Amino acid sequence: MKFKVRFPAPYQVIDVYDDNLDVNIILENDEVYFGTLFTLTNIDKLMEKNREIYFWSTDMLIVKELSYQGIHAALQAILNEGYFFSVFSKIGVVKDIYSHLEWKHFSDVVSEIKVQIIK
Repeated sequence: MKFKVRFPAPYQVIDVYDDNLDVNIILENDEVYFGTLFTLTNIDKLMEKNREIYFWSTDMLIVKELSYQGIHAALQAILNEGYFFSVFSKIGVVKDIYSHLEWKHFSDVVSEIKVQIIK
């Protein structure tokens, strides 16, 4: 399934192995899903900093790293393996979520990840 990625806040990842990032994933059927991607190092640091004994987040996916290619590969894998709809929450459709940009369909959406993964 084709998808595009938008970042609700600007992509400002300093260390691709130690950060977290909110993403909107737009599917070719015009549905928009939300999730937060975390690295294990980032979770560990957050737990230590806040002296927590557990960590959780809604719509959370742990990824190896947060480069554009790493994000794309992780999302493609979770789609291919059938877990996507269990991990992320639907927040609407393109015409409603991106009405301020006058986007109505998947084809209107400009992805913020310009990575072509070759299988």
